[in-house]
Amino acid sequence: MTNIYHKAPKTNFIHTIREALIGFGFKLSSRLYILLKTGPAWNIRVEQLLSYPTDSLGFSLGCFLSQHEFEPQPHCENHDIFHILTGYSTNTAQEIAMQYWLWGNGKRSIYSALAMFVGIIFYPDHYGLFISSYRQGTWHIAIHSIDYKNKLSLPISIFKIKLK
Repeated sequence: MTNIYHKAPKTNFIHTIREALIGFGFKLSSRLYILLKTGPAWNIRVEQLLSYPTDSLGFSLGCFLSQHEFEPQPHCENHDIFHILTGYSTNTAQEIAMQYWLWGNGKRSIYSALAMFVGIIFYPDHYGLFISSYRQGTWHIAIHSIDYKNKLSLPISIFKIKLK
């Protein structure tokens, strides 16, 4: 007799719940982080970024934001540039991996430390990715202290070449 009932693996349910809870936590913490962040906001919209030359950092940022249906977060505009330069996507595990990359690259922030801690506790299935990301970050020039706002018109290839 064949079993007509198929049980979905418990890990799928657990992973879905984990993603929802951690994703919500990241959204909430990023909003709080914006309030604590100092320095001027860029006051730029996606449409403005898309008006930059097509080979520029600004245009690439506009495309990234548009593709993910994001708007620039005030005081945290560099964050999305880090996604573009490092190649990490926006799902939770990749977001945490990018924070490991940035930590390895020399960026020290409460947000990065919190994200890495969340990764250790809730994402043991991604430890290899996190360790690899940290190591990769140590191999590249520091990208976290660059004033990207004044470099939006530069070709993105300049930044990607420097990362190699």
